[in-house]
Amino acid sequence: MTNPDDKAGTDRTPQGNAPSWVDEVLNAPAAAPRPAAPPAAPAAPAPSWVDDVVTGPQAAPAAFPSQPAPPAAPAVSAAPTWPEDLRIPEPAPRAAPAAPTVTADGDWVSRATGAQAKDPVMPQGPYAAPASARSELDSLGDSARQAMQQVSSAISSSDVGQKKVIAGLLGIILGSLGVHKFYLGMTTPGLIMLGVNVGVWILALLLGLVTLGVGLIVTIPLASLVSGAIGLLGLVEGIIYLTKSDPDFERDYVIGKKAWL
Repeated sequence: MTNPDDKAGTDRTPQGNAPSWVDEVLNAPAAAPRPAAPPAAPAAPAPSWVDDVVTGPQAAPAAFPSQPAPPAAPAVSAAPTWPEDLRIPEPAPRAAPAAPTVTADGDWVSRATGAQAKDPVMPQGPYAAPASARSELDSLGDSARQAMQQVSSAISSSDVGQKKVIAGLLGIILGSLGVHKFYLGMTTPGLIMLGVNVGVWILALLLGLVTLGVGLIVTIPLASLVSGAIGLLGLVEGIIYLTKSDPDFERDYVIGKKAWL
């Protein structure tokens, strides 16, 4: 069975309402087939020189230049087993380094500030110790110390004068007993004067008792003479004490401890 709607492939009759160019396209003859390509021409024979190049012997590679042989090392002689000189070589003396000299080029501060370079020479002169700053308390302390020294010197001078007067009066009144010597701290001279004065009277009384009073006629005048001489010595020393100035009295009798006169 066939479809009535199908039409033969060769029926290309256009419809009544189709344009004219459609009729031309449909009624045109089928395109002619493409002509076949002509057969290829035989290749030309290769020249003879190509065969020579292809069949010739292959060229040998270029030989690289050979490296030069290293020089033969010198023969080293065998070192002796023990060295002949075992001493350590002394180092060669080196010259003392020169002192660096400072020039104006080293004054970079002057160059930076634009000032003239100065020669950096240290001033040679005596060293001046800086004066120590003194505060008001130090000055007050100095004045207080000076006042204390003055007061102590005044007290000492008054003590010396008082001691001089007392020693002089004791020498005049009780000089035979050596009291003025004890007052001035001279113990040995005072004991001598006291011992002689008291001892001579004791000896006179003992001799009078032994002689049943007859010896008193001689011993008492002798004891009075010795005691008077000691009293006279004390009187002279008392007068000398009073006539001495305070510095001299202090130097000779208070400090120097002069024993006699």
